[in-house]
Amino acid sequence: MTDMDNAVAVVGLALRVPGSADPETFWSGLADGQVSLPAARNAAEADGPLQAGQIDRLAEFDAELFGMSPAQAAVTDPQHRVLTELVWQALEDAGIDPGATTDRVGVFAGCGPDAYLHANVLTDEQLVRVHGQEQLQLGNSRDFLTTAISYRLGLTGPSMTVQTACSTSLVAVHQAVRSLLTYECDIAVAGGVTIHPVERPTYEFTEGGIVSPDGRCRPFTEGSLGTVPSSGAGVVVLRRAADLDERGASGVRAHIVGSAVNNDGADRMSLVAPSPRGQADVIREALESAGLAAADIGYVETHGTGTVLGDQIELAALAEVYGDHGGELPCALGAVKPNIGHCDTAAGVLGLIKTVLAVQERTVPPIPGQPGDGPDVALGSPRFFIPRKAEPWGDELPRHAAVSSFGLGGTNAHVIVAPARCAPIPAAPTPSETSGERLGIAVLSAATDNALRDKARALAHWLQQGGGADVPLADVLATLRHGRRPLDRRWAVALPADESAARGRLRTELLALAEQGQARGAVTQPTVAALLPGQGVSLAGVGTAYAAVDAEFRTDLSELSAMVSAAGGPDLSAFGEWSADDPRLMDTAVVQPLLFVLGTAALRLLERHAVRPALLLGHSVGELTAAAYAGVFTPDEAAAAVVARGRLMAGAPQGAMVAVRADESTALGLAERLPVDVCGLNAHDNTVLGGAPDAVAELEQRCRTRGVEVTRLATTRAFHSRAMTSAAEEFARFLDRFTLRAPKPDLTVVSNLTGLPLTDEQATDPGYWGRQLRSTVRLDEALGTLLNMGPDVVLGVQRGKTMTNLARQAARRQDRTPLITDLLGDGKQAEPVAVQDALAQLWTAGCSPELDIPSPRTAVRLPAYPFADTRHWVEAVVTEPRERRAPEVDVPDGQEDLDPRPQAEDEPPAALADVGGDGTPAVIASLWHSAFGGAPLRLEDNFFALGGTSLQAAQLITVINNDLLLNMRLQDLYENSSLGEFVARAEALVDERDDDELLRLLDELENGSGPEGDV
Repeated sequence: MTDMDNAVAVVGLALRVPGSADPETFWSGLADGQVSLPAARNAAEADGPLQAGQIDRLAEFDAELFGMSPAQAAVTDPQHRVLTELVWQALEDAGIDPGATTDRVGVFAGCGPDAYLHANVLTDEQLVRVHGQEQLQLGNSRDFLTTAISYRLGLTGPSMTVQTACSTSLVAVHQAVRSLLTYECDIAVAGGVTIHPVERPTYEFTEGGIVSPDGRCRPFTEGSLGTVPSSGAGVVVLRRAADLDERGASGVRAHIVGSAVNNDGADRMSLVAPSPRGQADVIREALESAGLAAADIGYVETHGTGTVLGDQIELAALAEVYGDHGGELPCALGAVKPNIGHCDTAAGVLGLIKTVLAVQERTVPPIPGQPGDGPDVALGSPRFFIPRKAEPWGDELPRHAAVSSFGLGGTNAHVIVAPARCAPIPAAPTPSETSGERLGIAVLSAATDNALRDKARALAHWLQQGGGADVPLADVLATLRHGRRPLDRRWAVALPADESAARGRLRTELLALAEQGQARGAVTQPTVAALLPGQGVSLAGVGTAYAAVDAEFRTDLSELSAMVSAAGGPDLSAFGEWSADDPRLMDTAVVQPLLFVLGTAALRLLERHAVRPALLLGHSVGELTAAAYAGVFTPDEAAAAVVARGRLMAGAPQGAMVAVRADESTALGLAERLPVDVCGLNAHDNTVLGGAPDAVAELEQRCRTRGVEVTRLATTRAFHSRAMTSAAEEFARFLDRFTLRAPKPDLTVVSNLTGLPLTDEQATDPGYWGRQLRSTVRLDEALGTLLNMGPDVVLGVQRGKTMTNLARQAARRQDRTPLITDLLGDGKQAEPVAVQDALAQLWTAGCSPELDIPSPRTAVRLPAYPFADTRHWVEAVVTEPRERRAPEVDVPDGQEDLDPRPQAEDEPPAALADVGGDGTPAVIASLWHSAFGGAPLRLEDNFFALGGTSLQAAQLITVINNDLLLNMRLQDLYENSSLGEFVARAEALVDERDDDELLRLLDELENGSGPEGDV
């Protein structure tokens, strides 16, 4: 058995400690010997209380990102909140989107005591009444620490709270490793958090206690008297090393190759005293589980509290295992507590993170020397040395490391760490492997617009001046796509193939977004509508450039063209080479089959990218293409139908068509007594008329005379006019040979003829398709119908904006804001980039298109998510001063030290909905606002849309009934879930109440009655 058998890879990590909120800053401070405790920053007053370590952002939390209301966030223990944010960061650091993976992700963690609940939340009587004890426990009890994280992030592996005092988080790592190796989960997040819930926590030194008398921690030095309590949190993300291919292995920071946990039992002086035998035993067991010998360990991250007894016993245990059996190879001893203090339940994982970074950086970090340090104590073995400055981890030092964490109460943990295997990063894909002329798509998302702008700004800076300047852009795009969870506010951009040009454009676009960009809100399961044009659009070269880079699209064009040819239609095999003035592009018998080929190929292209339109609107012959996609015709039948239709319409008498900038009534007035027909209604002020050439010429003259804009269309026939009567009859007879089918039930085709959804009867009636050929194209009405069906995306599947511009006009009139775009662009950009851009925009709307972005060769560690700095805090209410006692353990000192953080002077009180009056409506509005917090409530705000739960509803009903002496039921809230409706229902119950009877009952209760009343 080798040390890599059953290895577990550390693939991600995150932390928050005094002086650091990211691994890079943390490691830089460690390597520089930086002490981040208040005493080292001269923050403590000479005669004042000793200050403990504190982290940033203990009161701030991104509630919106995690689906919590402001009030819910405020009553949730900051330990739960900080750990939630760190799990998010660690998964991003690992390049894992838990919403996309099928792997089961487990969570193993612990936290400090629920001091915030007792010192802050429970002192606010209104909050306690509105939220109730059960809801408060969900946000504060250790029982729900990990399960709440699993719920909010959608993690389905084991979710376990671990509590073993100071060793909690390293024991959690051990449990996570075991869970991975027994296949209970595939990914594990492990760690811990302890937070003192005050801005400037303090502690008091007691002779013989475990805390330091001067605010400094000095392990393994003579005269050291204790540790410094501190807030801190950390998590690691773990995976089985055997599961990682070369892509995944290249992102591993280090491996855990062995671990063990035990307890000291009764072999000690007291429950809180350590045992050298217990510590030595757990070290031996960890080494055995790793298949290693003591001489293989070159660095030990100790528990290192700096207490006299603790240091002596730990050194004795280390010497017994590593010193006596390690030969003459050197072994460095490290301790993180002098840098950041004793973070209690988080101490073990923070020591592990320090060790992982040291192994990854091949650097031995120092234990910082500090003013007042005595000489080093005897370390117990000539192998051991204490580095006082960062040193390269040379070949003379064994490459494995170990981490110890010993809990008050006797639970010990020891973990063995090995360097990551040097997996080669796979070669970057060539341009041909990334679809020729395009590199790909950059996607970015966040929970809010502000966060998205901050994210864009950070990424732009990182690409040029940060760590991303030399990172291949393909890996950046892959990490953004596969290693980040898609959130509501989205942005995306298609990039060219040239690396330099793509990087430049990406930075430019990111900076534009950061300064003033607007993001589109994604919709869950968005509805996509497709627009298919008819004749009159430019077709020269359409699809050719994209076919050159997409073999499947090229095959579709070829197969569909062959169907047209087999049906007796024109030869379209080389249509991409036709010039704009080629006469074939003016021949209806050629253009209609070509529109069918291009439209069907485009719809198939969308399907291959996992985009399936649910609504279809085709103009004229485009409706046949839509019907074929919906299953009314088979592809072969549709090809034959469009060939016949084009040939019959081309055989009609010569004619002309004009677009008149007027509504239908005005246009008909202009054409009075002229043999012309209304061929199409494109918009409320865009009417197309057609007829014989001389009649149309007269109509043009009338328009000019009256100052009405008129445009001659490039056609040689008057389509959808009386000139098409014979063609329509013949076409209906042609379709009699086919068995037409009703459209697929999940697809809706909007009719040109009626402007309404195509019915099954119409779709299967050949006569309908004849009338559709002859009659007015009611495009404006059809667009109105389509938009009324609420599509989130309207996509033109042709090149050019003819159809989509009309859709935009109709949407503005209806005050609708769907995403409207064109699959093949507008001709101003290369088709491959246009397609990528359209797919990018579909992604921003909430679609899940296949973006042709391969998984990253290695997960790139991008800038962390910019959590909102919104303060969610319940101020502690101090009722009376209490005598302070010195803490006996290295945990938060108790409620007596939990001084309230002052409210900002300019912070206004929470506003309530303008419900008017000071009776029932005001009471209810106040209670609702206490339940949810945040911005002023509106009468239309919905209880459940605000995040209300059934448990919260039950508590709120109870409080309202008590305050207003009502008998409301849960059903009243379910049936009247907006604030306005609920207030109205409450007022109705007040009106129905017999106040005289109520007063009589209250009087009886107050004065008592019978013998029971005299008790």
